[in-house]
Amino acid sequence: MSNQGSTVSPGRFPGAPDEELWPARPFDPAPYFGRRAPLELEIGSGKARFLIASARATPAHDFLGIERSLSYYRLCRDRVARSGLANAGVLRADGRLFVETALAPGTLRALHVYFPDPWPKKKQKKRRLLDGVFLEVAASRLIAGGLFRIATDHPDYGRELDTLLETVPALERLEWTDHAAPPPTNYEIKYEREGRPIWRFLLRRRDGNAA
Repeated sequence: MSNQGSTVSPGRFPGAPDEELWPARPFDPAPYFGRRAPLELEIGSGKARFLIASARATPAHDFLGIERSLSYYRLCRDRVARSGLANAGVLRADGRLFVETALAPGTLRALHVYFPDPWPKKKQKKRRLLDGVFLEVAASRLIAGGLFRIATDHPDYGRELDTLLETVPALERLEWTDHAAPPPTNYEIKYEREGRPIWRFLLRRRDGNAA
């Protein structure tokens, strides 16, 4: 994988080619991972806990993390590199743009979005990642039967998603416990320890013949 041997730049600006934001161009997982395997994408990988644990637990799948924050990208990149896992990787990219422009339809076996920025103020809500347009595009990037997992600790975001997800015909709502729970993120561990309620959503891409 091309970015895992990069030298960390301590500055606030990109100091290596992999630290530049991914441009609006297609991403091909085969040359990146050196094989063709089911691909799972995590948007907002933070400290890479989920990414590394998932790759270690499911070696038959490839796991790609997307992180926009430069400081978190560097942390995530270096932790993934130290893990030595060939089926884990991370790119610095904007999540919405990456899903819309880099991934072909039917690319993903699973998509994971855990604790995205809630943009809680009324005037900020338009900046939320999980709006109706993005959900439709994200659904199209899943293979038939592919899973979409979402978690948030923000009640307003959770209630909004609870309604919004019903408007995406391509996604079938499942119970969170219908499939084995994924490895927890750092935020999930922290919020559960604090006793915060967590809204969890599990969805499955319908096949092309479903209504």
